[in-house]
Amino acid sequence: MNVLRPIALAFVALLTSTCSDAPPARPNILFISLDSVRYDDLTPYGGVGLFGEAPISPAIRALADRGVVFEQALSTTSWTLPAHMAMMTGLPDPVHGVTDNHKRLDSGIVTLAETLKGAGYATAGFFSGPNLNPVFGFSQGFDLYANEGSNHPDVAVFTDPSPGALIPVHKASHEDVTSPNLIQAADAFISDKVRANEPFFCFVHFWDPHYDYIAPPQNEARFVRPGFTRESSGVTGAWEVDKLKRDWTVDSAADLVSLYHSELNYTDEHLQRLWDRLDELGVTDDTLIVLVSDHGEEFFEHGRWGHQRTLHEEVVRVPMIVTYPRQVPKALRVTTQVGLQDLYSTVCDLADVALPSYANQGTLFGSSLRTYWETPGQLGRDQLLFLDVPGRAIRQFGLRREGADGAQKVLLNPLSTESEIYDLAADPREKAPTIRSQYENSNDALIQAALRLQLEATAARDKLPLQDTDNTALLSPEMRAELKRLGYL
Repeated sequence: MNVLRPIALAFVALLTSTCSDAPPARPNILFISLDSVRYDDLTPYGGVGLFGEAPISPAIRALADRGVVFEQALSTTSWTLPAHMAMMTGLPDPVHGVTDNHKRLDSGIVTLAETLKGAGYATAGFFSGPNLNPVFGFSQGFDLYANEGSNHPDVAVFTDPSPGALIPVHKASHEDVTSPNLIQAADAFISDKVRANEPFFCFVHFWDPHYDYIAPPQNEARFVRPGFTRESSGVTGAWEVDKLKRDWTVDSAADLVSLYHSELNYTDEHLQRLWDRLDELGVTDDTLIVLVSDHGEEFFEHGRWGHQRTLHEEVVRVPMIVTYPRQVPKALRVTTQVGLQDLYSTVCDLADVALPSYANQGTLFGSSLRTYWETPGQLGRDQLLFLDVPGRAIRQFGLRREGADGAQKVLLNPLSTESEIYDLAADPREKAPTIRSQYENSNDALIQAALRLQLEATAARDKLPLQDTDNTALLSPEMRAELKRLGYL
């Protein structure tokens, strides 16, 4: 027995060491959304400043070096509300149904937060822009869902049908600076859960890249041209209702882009603080990080500045980076076409969490991106694009298809029945459609594919376990409570 005792003790020590060093059963999850960020203005995607040599987003570059960069990631649309709902539901816009400011998510649709909460995750979301208000259903599944901006609109405004009712809300939010509050809130939540040894899902929505472009002077100094002032140039970076009215020039447009780069750089500095905090807490290797944007931004590629008006590449191509040292390869670039709705399945796949029961029942639910880094060279699925802005009489849908010879895109306008087809390999900036015609009686294969996919999306919604009789924002439980508090009900 005395001979065996040292061997037994050594075995126990080895076993104990192995167990203590073993990875957690499931990763922590940090899901970061950067509002209105173009992929091609970020450093990992080749983005450079117009004046000076300072890198625009070194923290995002560092993240990219630790994981997978998706070079053809696509939004479902060109504005905040439906794009984020696609992320949180795994469904294209016509399927989740939250396509304008007067609709909310049906309570029968299971959000990513609900799925993770059901799997034992502590869940928190921190947002800073009005289009992520809980009135739309974003709070479903979050233990904590908090507005970290200083703009807290009366929820009644979201059902006000009068034209321009939301303009004051958006104006106030554009003038806000929110990144410091977001970092403080996320840090507090993450630190608390790490100390408690609880797996966490932390969603952080950065609004500062969205106009207004009002980064601190030290960030602006890195990117604006020598001698630039807002007063002398007339370029303020402030939101305008109609961005076509201003007499823009090549020089003033360059000044505007430099202010945008300053704002990206300011946001990037706060992201670095998150990376540093994960390192300090010792959980970087145990944390799955998703970084993505909801949509891009036009800088006069098609005659205007902003978003929510078209489905061109500058507004639907987005950055997408996924890191998790225990499962995701480092410094890999995937060229396959993917979409925002694929992130839900990807997170659940890497966390070993089951998807909602309806995910594989013809609902167009997104698929895990793991297959594309494990088996390179695959072609991505057709991507449905959708834009519906009733207040501005804008309605458009389309399809982007990846092929062996490059991507093609078709855009269709139901209001005029006009269609445009672009060969993105030959015309990446979409300046000259190969076909421009009425689509009602067209036999073109791409047009027919877009029409079929749109019909499939309509049918897919009927396959969901919907519970509400209506999906207007008026039915939101949060809104009812707030209206009651204010004396409206």
